Formats: sequence, structure tokens, C-alpha cells
Amino acid sequence: EFVSFITKVRAIFHTEFKKHKHLFPGINGEGLFTGTVLHSLDHALMDWNVEDPLWLDVSHPKYGKMAELGRIVKVGFIPEVPGYYFHHKFRGSGHPFYEAVYKKAAKINKKMADNMDTCICR
Repeated sequence: EFVSFITKVRAIFHTEFKKHKHLFPGINGEGLFTGTVLHSLDHALMDWNVEDPLWLDVSHPKYGKMAELGRIVKVGFIPEVPGYYFHHKFRGSGHPFYEAVYKKAAKINKKMADNMDTCICR
């Protein structure tokens, strides 16, 4: 589901980026895609898939250290942070580029599209 969404949205993103490139002087489209769509959905997927950080087995002989890091990431960098003074979602941004990408992405998978951030904010 995720790979299908990302593959389709990446094509949409780059098509829209070409149309709106004048609004992003000096910005690399692939870098923007990675820092916005991929990064925010990476955090959302961990939030959805690891409900409790204690599920991660820190006593595992091979993967215990990664589990420790995963626990820290889950509690410190995954939840939505309240109180932003700016809008940070594609949905409702009011920006022509982000709105165009969101509108098409939401037709593919609304839950994932609703979790796309316009910046790295968590």
C-alpha cells in the first residue's frame, strides 16, 4: 500500500513541481519530495505500526541496540507536536503546489495524503 502510494505520488509531485518551480528558486524537487512526503510518512508509519514503544525488544542479542533507539525515536520524534505557529500540512496549506499535490494524492489514499507535511517538523 505504501510503495504503491509513494510511487504514484512521486510522479504527481514532480509533475506539479515542474509547473510551480518558479515558486521554489534553488530547490531540488527530489530533495523536497524526500524531505516532505517521504519523511513525514516515515514518521506516520512508525506511529501507526508501533503503538507501544515497549513492543521493541531491547534484550534481543542482535537488534537490541536498534530497539533502544527505536523506543527513543517513537516517544520523542514520532508524535505530532502541538502548537505550531504555522500550517505544516499539504492539506489546507493554501499554497498552489501543495494543494495540487494533496488533491491528487488524496484520491489515491486519503489517510496517507492527510499525513504529508510541507516541512520537517517532527
